Amino acid sequence: MARLTRRQFLLGAAATAAAGVAVPTLASGGEVTPESHEIVVPDLDPAHDGLRIAQLSDLHVGPLTPVERIRAAIDEANRFRPDLVALTGDYLSRDTGGVSLMREQLGGLEAPTVATLGNHDRWVDPRGAGAALEHHGYGFLENQNTTLMLRGAPFTVIGIDDLRTYSADPPKAMKGASAGSRLYLAHVPRTADLLANWGKPMLLLSGHTHGGQVNVPILMPALRWMAREPYSQGLYEVGKVQLYVNRGVGNVGVALRLNAPPEVSLLTLRSGAVVGKEAAG
Repeated sequence: MARLTRRQFLLGAAATAAAGVAVPTLASGGEVTPESHEIVVPDLDPAHDGLRIAQLSDLHVGPLTPVERIRAAIDEANRFRPDLVALTGDYLSRDTGGVSLMREQLGGLEAPTVATLGNHDRWVDPRGAGAALEHHGYGFLENQNTTLMLRGAPFTVIGIDDLRTYSADPPKAMKGASAGSRLYLAHVPRTADLLANWGKPMLLLSGHTHGGQVNVPILMPALRWMAREPYSQGLYEVGKVQLYVNRGVGNVGVALRLNAPPEVSLLTLRSGAVVGKEAAG
């Protein structure tokens, strides 16, 4: 299949909208969309029933992402009054100058915050990105896990590194992890395919896809095939793994989002058994 140029992609989007196939929603300024979901998690400690997690992903600091949108996303996360904030990678875009922008723009999250890196961070400056996260007091996991006391009970976060850059090492990330309430973070959604091999219930939060960013429904099957990424946005079941894919906040490649509004995920965890359902996205 021939690769589409960015201009061809955008022209296709305009033509599709003009033909009435879809009514486009554009996002180019400082708006963000809160997405609220309740997710049932097996083996969740009863103390964590109702635990609130805010997830931000793909902030992509730099000229293509408005600063006001990043700050609006942080404000939205704080407004949720979460017990925990999860950051799932791609804070940088294409140059090392983004590290200083991370220090300037990403502060202010009020709840305990745990982060993993994405492919752009790995490509540009992983050490600088990690240092910028730690500068704000955010935990930073590279195939590691950490246990926090939340609502009076231990809650373990397992951070799996970026699959796209062959940095993911789930066994290393899980080593020594406590039993009980767990949350898995990984930038690339297809990490769920690896975790499904364990055959155990897990909840994985990821990003990476931007929900397509410039999302033309008639082209999305082909674009998913080209990207080799079957999980674009929302909640999926991959074996016994529940996967939530955040559309991200920022832009990459082009300063435009079409039918893929910037997202802040507001997730409430519930204890109990998962009821089987079809994947949504």
